[in-house]
Amino acid sequence: MNYLLLRSSFHLSQVIQKPIMWGKPTALSIEPTTSCNLRCPECPSGLRSFSRSTGMLQEKLFEQVIDQVKGHLSWLHLYFQGEPFLNPRFLEMVRYADSKGIFTSTSTNAHYLNEKQVAGILKSGLKQLIVSMDGITQEVYEQYRVGGNLSKVQEGLGRLISKRKKAGQHFPRIVLQFLVTGQNEHQLPALKSWAKAMEVDELQLKTTQIYDFENGSDLIPKDLGYSRYLPLGNGKWKLKKQLENKCWRMWEGAVVTWDGKVVPCCFDKDANHVMGELKNQTLSTIWNAMPYFNFRKQLLADRTQIEICRNCTE
Repeated sequence: MNYLLLRSSFHLSQVIQKPIMWGKPTALSIEPTTSCNLRCPECPSGLRSFSRSTGMLQEKLFEQVIDQVKGHLSWLHLYFQGEPFLNPRFLEMVRYADSKGIFTSTSTNAHYLNEKQVAGILKSGLKQLIVSMDGITQEVYEQYRVGGNLSKVQEGLGRLISKRKKAGQHFPRIVLQFLVTGQNEHQLPALKSWAKAMEVDELQLKTTQIYDFENGSDLIPKDLGYSRYLPLGNGKWKLKKQLENKCWRMWEGAVVTWDGKVVPCCFDKDANHVMGELKNQTLSTIWNAMPYFNFRKQLLADRTQIEICRNCTE
């Protein structure tokens, strides 16, 4: 019912060109930490380039949020920036959300899937684990996942799949995610064979977000089917998909930073559009307050005026 209310109000808002909100968030991303062990070139965590404060999500704040949303939240992604497994209380948070009947997911670079961690994952109730692996050889992998160890990733992933199979469990569902770039696109056939042999549940080939895409990048694949961008000529590039004055994400859910700030979506990596703070407001109050209303209103009027929307393919 909540989902239908959200969908109905989203479509009506487009018709009347005014934000209407009848439901409550059905999806939420919460950031366990901004810390990361890698230095990926198109990531604020990797570049250590945040303009906002950095730190670790505290369990008390997390439980406070979950207690607020457990009645209407259907999907929780415990990830925004950083490597979730660097938060020492991460799996305890997963267990807490799972105990409230919420579908839990996370994304990892898979450098911490040791014996103890894998055992903890299988007991936590985690329903989906997205593993980012952008190369099938160390030489190619480390071009984007700077500082990464491919063997460690592959061993950890194999350990998790093997232990899950031995335990007779279906979860967490393993999604192998591959950011297709100009550096690794030639490895797609080998990747598909490896993923099949490993028995991952799903292989996702994902386009790469590039900050300064207008001037081109070596990360843009030659096969433009895997690119978010198209060449204009003279070394200039544009978004492949034309921006429309709508965004379902603004009606579906929100993103919460490690220190409780609510931001509209995962493109607001520096939290420049804070809708409210969960340390002194409820999510329900924030969801229906004027900052959100005005943000949604601007989306419906002219989305190109919002900086974080200009590189988005939603």
